Amino acid sequence: MVLRRGPKDVADEVSTLPHEKTLQVKSEIQTAGLIRHRNLLPLLAIVSRPNCHYLVYEFMKNGSLQDILQQVKDGSRELDWLARHKIALEVATGLEYIHTSLTPCIVHGDLKPANVLLDDEMKARITDSGLAESIPDGATHIDTFHVGGTLGYIAPEYFETMQLTDKCDIYSFGVLLAVLVIGKLPSDEFFRTTYEMGLVEWIRSVTDREEALDPKLVGNGFEEQMISVLDIAYLCTLPDPRERPNR
Repeated sequence: MVLRRGPKDVADEVSTLPHEKTLQVKSEIQTAGLIRHRNLLPLLAIVSRPNCHYLVYEFMKNGSLQDILQQVKDGSRELDWLARHKIALEVATGLEYIHTSLTPCIVHGDLKPANVLLDDEMKARITDSGLAESIPDGATHIDTFHVGGTLGYIAPEYFETMQLTDKCDIYSFGVLLAVLVIGKLPSDEFFRTTYEMGLVEWIRSVTDREEALDPKLVGNGFEEQMISVLDIAYLCTLPDPRERPNR
């Protein structure tokens, strides 16, 4: 039998785990316990064991956005622009919720296609709040003492300050938008052959925006909208976080 217990009750018991893992599990439990939104994956149950606690989430039949993008690249699946645009809007809605509708607000800290799951109806659900933390009332950032996030999606200022802000999530969201438009992940071998050696730098250097579009999407009549989304990705990944949009 699965016993459902409150996030705070279980978070108080994880001190038997290694210190770093304890912090991550506490963060996951406490943060997930706050989240109730159609575009965020809720914590369904917690199963306690002597040396660990299992966090139970709803099964997402279609896996992650990264899984699907890889299948598209391999030619075993299609993901048209309307589906990609819908996913982008749903991720934006979920991100706006944790940034503006919770008190204190939450910074995800590791937004990327692998942490966007898709349910039976291909509705996007942001998951993996293990790095997510609440910003205390009156504060503008969170000081961290270990490098979090994923290379290619981390805002450049984070490496310099070790401070997580909502603008770090905006940067990661911009990278995710660019991935949807150009059909390439930051880790794609393509960027090893370019002068810029990185997705964000590459989209800044492309003067003809249509050249950056995923060839699988060209010719379907949505080029203008895709270029507009790419322009938003450009703004979200500006080097100066103060110049990035708030939401």
